[in-house]
Amino acid sequence: TKTSGRTELANWLASAEHPLTARVFMNRVWHHLFGKGIVPSVDNFGHSGRLPTNQALLDHLATRFVAEGWSVKKLIRAIVLSRTYQLGSQATAAQTQADPENQWLTRHNRRRLDAESVRDSILQASGQLNLAPRHNSDVSQLDTLINWPPGESAVIHRPNNHRSIYLCLLRHAPPLELSAFDLPAGVRVMGRRHITTQPAHGLYLLNNPMVVNQANLFAVKLFEEASGDTATRVHWAYRRTLQRDATQEELNRAIELVKRTQNELDSGILKADRETRAWAALCQGLLASNEFRYID
Repeated sequence: TKTSGRTELANWLASAEHPLTARVFMNRVWHHLFGKGIVPSVDNFGHSGRLPTNQALLDHLATRFVAEGWSVKKLIRAIVLSRTYQLGSQATAAQTQADPENQWLTRHNRRRLDAESVRDSILQASGQLNLAPRHNSDVSQLDTLINWPPGESAVIHRPNNHRSIYLCLLRHAPPLELSAFDLPAGVRVMGRRHITTQPAHGLYLLNNPMVVNQANLFAVKLFEEASGDTATRVHWAYRRTLQRDATQEELNRAIELVKRTQNELDSGILKADRETRAWAALCQGLLASNEFRYID
């Protein structure tokens, strides 16, 4: 009678006997790792939601999650070390016919990286990603009202190379580096994000100043770490972005792109700068590719 009851509510929600909390949370983790929850309606575990595709698996993982002290790390480790998670997205005709919607996970669900992962992957490829925790936000560096005059909040964001989880998120003023890839508005909980495919994605990766700058830095890093002939550098760039070597056709096309770009640049530019910018064009092309921003 002398307290608000929030402690009792929290204890009830986190009770080992509570039927929903662990299952809802585990299903969201599964959704983020596989692109689709065991209960496909991630935000709706009610009667109007979808039935689980594998009730026994849902119950097993939720029970295990509670038994291991609600450890998210242990839950993720158990899932990603499984054979099912490590499957590729390629499937035989027989597998596709037997499991057309992939409910039984005969293959991986090919899916696009979310907005934060696209930005972090670009910074990682260029060698600029700062993995250290950030100790404050862009708001803490201001001594003015961020919502006045109107539109002021749109310019609050400051350039930084920290992980996207540390970016300042304001309602109606999302970071421009994330807004192109279906970033939620941040006004309500969204377990499953909208996924759209539109020309703005390609235009962003071709024209956004951050992407262009990171492609230039990528090229600089290439010269620093990939010593050798042109083919060696192309393979290094492919491994850095797509985690594989270039095929022979891709190698030939990449070498031709670098040569043609270097020849078309203004002859008044220093030779070293022309070479860097030519390789930056290839680096940006890899960053803008579908293979870079999709998980297979």
